[in-house]
Amino acid sequence: MLHHYSEKNRSPLCHIITDFHSASQKRLARFDLWGVTGSALMATLLVEFVRVLVSR
Repeated sequence: MLHHYSEKNRSPLCHIITDFHSASQKRLARFDLWGVTGSALMATLLVEFVRVLVSR
């Protein structure tokens, strides 16, 4: 059965994640996004560096 979207069906966590009530909340969310992206890139570079060191 298909459930139709409505505001009351959203969980409290969904409200926290998606509802930005101020510019500071938007800025913090953008900062978090860049932090996660940067962390993923650094982890990838670290894994590649270790892989190259082990292969020699």
